[in-house]
Amino acid sequence: MKSLTKLGRALRTIRFYKWAFGDLTASDSDIGMAAEYLVGEILDCLPPGRKVNAQFDLVTKSGVSIEVKATSKPYLRKGRSPYYHWDISTQTAAIKGERPLADVWIFLIAKFPSSSVDILDYRYWRCYLATAAQARTFTVKQFLAESALKRLGLVSFPLSELKQRFPPA
Repeated sequence: MKSLTKLGRALRTIRFYKWAFGDLTASDSDIGMAAEYLVGEILDCLPPGRKVNAQFDLVTKSGVSIEVKATSKPYLRKGRSPYYHWDISTQTAAIKGERPLADVWIFLIAKFPSSSVDILDYRYWRCYLATAAQARTFTVKQFLAESALKRLGLVSFPLSELKQRFPPA
């Protein structure tokens, strides 16, 4: 194979990622990474690289720690509207006060159309913001449902409004 130019290598890398990860809407881990990226981009707090085992998903320049939870899979219940939930099992020690808890929790729901989609398009994402005090009231052990966020008085809003609404009161 002949040597590629810098642009050729970049295009080859893009083709590889499209081939390997073409449908980024298919897995929860891809949705989660995209959500963290979008939140970091909007709040201008993206670290130079993603740290898988970091204590918090993101930290703003002013030191506000953030936990990002994302989902895109609706669960249907007979005769009811779609139901969304997030796995918070990895955060139960923090919620119980056994380790540091993020200052702000951002819950994202991605609703993608059935056709090919740009996973980073803000139009497909909706948010809920919760403070650490609100997170301490989560009484579930594994999954937190959208209905629980609504019971706390949290309101869903478009991702494009995140910067204006952050941090929550």
